[in-house]
Amino acid sequence: MTRRSLRLAVSLGTALALAALGGLAWLRRPRETAVMRGERLAWRLGCLGCHGPGGRGGVANPGSADLEIPAWEGGLHAGGEGEIREWILYGLPRRRWEGDVPPARAVEGAAQPAPPLAMPPYEGRLDEAELGDLVAYVAAVGQAVEALPEAARAGYLAASRLGCFGCHGPGGRGGASNPGSFKGYIPAWDGPDHGELVLDEGELRAWILDGRIPRLEANPVARYFMRRQALQMPAYGKSIEEDDLDALVVYIQYLRRR
Repeated sequence: MTRRSLRLAVSLGTALALAALGGLAWLRRPRETAVMRGERLAWRLGCLGCHGPGGRGGVANPGSADLEIPAWEGGLHAGGEGEIREWILYGLPRRRWEGDVPPARAVEGAAQPAPPLAMPPYEGRLDEAELGDLVAYVAAVGQAVEALPEAARAGYLAASRLGCFGCHGPGGRGGASNPGSFKGYIPAWDGPDHGELVLDEGELRAWILDGRIPRLEANPVARYFMRRQALQMPAYGKSIEEDDLDALVVYIQYLRRR
């Protein structure tokens, strides 16, 4: 090989290596869902300091009706996402205003002072995209099981019993951080990453039963990241009833269609 040919070969090899690295970086780009972004935003804004870990309550508030800050879960916001937006922006929903201007601090029923921990208004502190993400997260945490279609409801309850939401976030729509993993987080069931990891129902069932699938095990890059990530997908093959498996598949498919 001549010196010129060698230089060309080295240049071509370098270019291919850089292209491969660039392609890998592109594949590893975060593609978080609104719920995932909203959870991070809730931490940054201090929401979980009052509403408790995951928005599930537990923080005392003397002088309030329930003597504690209300949890988001369990269908608290019956008025839907529109009312959640009002709580975040104004500290109070429109149905509890008097007049056209939202009060900064108020208590329903009114002739008493507000409790020490009153909901602060975040109007002017969030742009529209951030507001949408935070609303999506609060709504996911507050998902009322009764509002789900009957077929999906059984899967939601099965996922709750099996502990799936601890890693996959509220309703399976979030995702915990996962150091060493391909994207750095656990994928949401309704997000774009799920579609790359699960191509069909057979793979979904294999993930649940075995904690891995042959397609990714056969890929050296995927196998490398799967084995080095801190949080491993557990194998539920010996811990899940057939009815729960079927219901869980139905629920995840329901989320993917929404």
